[in-house]
Amino acid sequence: MKLTINNTTGLLNDYYFQTLSLLYFPGEKFPTGVDPSPNSAEFFLEKRGNGYYGKAVLHAGSVWEQGEFCTDGYGFSVPVHDELNAQCAIGKAFLIAGEKLFGFSLPWGYITGLRPVKRARFYLDKGYDDETVSRLFTTDHNISKEKTELSIRTAHNEIRMLKDVGEKTAGLYISIPFCPTRCQYCSFVSYSTPRLLKMLPDYVELLIKDIKATAQIMQELGISLSAIYVGGGTPSILSPEQTSRVLGTVTENFDLSSLREFTFEAGRPDTITKEKLFAAKENGVTRVSINPQSLNENVLRAIGRQHTTQQFFEAYDIARGIGFDSINADLIAGLPEDNFETFCSSFEKVLSMGFENITLHTLSIKNAAALRFSKENVYDPSGNLAVSCVQYVYDRMLKSGMEPYYLYRQKNTVGNAENTGYSIPGKENLYNILMMEEHSSVFACGAGAITKLVSPDEEIIDRIAHQKYPYEYLDTPKGIGEDRIKKFYKQYFDC
Repeated sequence: MKLTINNTTGLLNDYYFQTLSLLYFPGEKFPTGVDPSPNSAEFFLEKRGNGYYGKAVLHAGSVWEQGEFCTDGYGFSVPVHDELNAQCAIGKAFLIAGEKLFGFSLPWGYITGLRPVKRARFYLDKGYDDETVSRLFTTDHNISKEKTELSIRTAHNEIRMLKDVGEKTAGLYISIPFCPTRCQYCSFVSYSTPRLLKMLPDYVELLIKDIKATAQIMQELGISLSAIYVGGGTPSILSPEQTSRVLGTVTENFDLSSLREFTFEAGRPDTITKEKLFAAKENGVTRVSINPQSLNENVLRAIGRQHTTQQFFEAYDIARGIGFDSINADLIAGLPEDNFETFCSSFEKVLSMGFENITLHTLSIKNAAALRFSKENVYDPSGNLAVSCVQYVYDRMLKSGMEPYYLYRQKNTVGNAENTGYSIPGKENLYNILMMEEHSSVFACGAGAITKLVSPDEEIIDRIAHQKYPYEYLDTPKGIGEDRIKKFYKQYFDC
C-alpha cells in the first residue's frame, strides 16, 4: 500500500497513520520503493487556530474519496491534550473518507489501540460518570453505541476486580509453546512437528530452573502471586508426569498467600486426558480452559483442528468429574466455512453446558498465518458475519447473567471487531486483566514469554523478553533478567 503523510504538527508518528489505514485496508503492507498495490492513502495534518485540521484521501483501485475535519471550535466531552486533539482531526477525516468510499462505518471509530477499555477505565477512575464517558466515546472517537456500552460495562468490572490487587502482588505466566498441529489462523510461536516436539523434555527441564529462579527473586523482593496462567501453545501436550513436575515446582516455590486463581490452559480437546487434568488439580490448578473454537466439524477441518466435537464434550465431562468449578471455553467468530446459523448453534451448545467463562475471539489473520496466503479473501473490514455473531453473543450473555470482564483488539480483525471474555460474576480470570491492562507486574517463564514490570503509579513499564523460539531458549539461555527486575523494584517499590 502506498502511504503519503504530510504532518506539520510534530505529533503522531508514522506508525499511527499505518494502523489507521489498516482499519479500512486490512492486510496491507507499507513497503518502500515501488508499490504494486492499487490501494493508497494520503494524510494531511496541520495546526490551525485553536485546534488541528486533518484531511484524508483514500484510494481503492481507481476509486477515491476524501474527508476533512478540524478540531478548532470542536467541543470535546472532557479536557484533552494536543496529541488526542490531533488524533481526533485526522481520525474523523479518515472515517469520513472511508465511509464514503466503502459504504460502511467502523464500530470502534478511529481507535487503533489494543486496549480501548483502558480509555474508559481512565476516565471512570478520574471521576467522570458513565454518561460523560459515553459521550466521549461516541462523539469524540466515533465509537458505536454498542461498543461504547461494552467498553464502559467491561471497565466497571475491571475496576471492581483490580480494587484489592496489592502493589506487592503480581501475576505469573508459564509458556508451553508446543502444539500437536498448527491452526490455519495461528501466528503464535509454537512448535508442532515431531522433530521439534522432541525438544519438549529438555524444554521442561530448563523451564523448571527458570520457575525456581523467578520464585527466588520474588521471594527476595517480598512479592506474592495473585494469579498464575499456564498457556501456550497447548499446555496439555505435556505428559501427566511433566504436568506434575512443572505445576508442582510452582506450588512448592512461590508465595501463594495472595493467590486468587491458578489457570491451566488445557486447550485442544484431543490432547486432554483424565490423567493430565488430575495432575493439574492435584498441583493447585483452580481453573482450566478447553477450547473448541467451533462445534461445526466442517469449520474445524477448514482451520486445521484435529479434534472432534465429541472429544470436546468428553474433555468437559472429565474436567467436571475431577472437580473443577471454573472452566473456560474459547470460540472464534468469522472462521472459514462458518455462517451465522452454524456459529450461533456452536455458541448455544457451549452456553447450555454451564461454562463459568466463555471467551469470544474474532478471527484475526496475522502475517505468519497460513490463512494469510489463502486464495480466499479472508480479510473483510466490513465483516457482516463476524459483527453479527459478536453482537449476538453480547446480547445473549447479558440475558444469561454473564458479564464482559476483559477485552482487547487486534490488527487485521474481520469486521474490526474485538475479543471479549465473559464470566459468571465471581468466576472471572484476573490474569487476563493483569496481562491486558497496565496495572500490575506479570512475571514470565519460558520461550516467547515477556515479563512486564509496572510501577505503582502505572506510569513506568519495563518489558523483559525471553528468547522467542524454543531452540533459542534451549541453546542460548540468557536467564530471566534478575538484575533488571531487582533494579526496577528497588527503584519504584522501595524494596
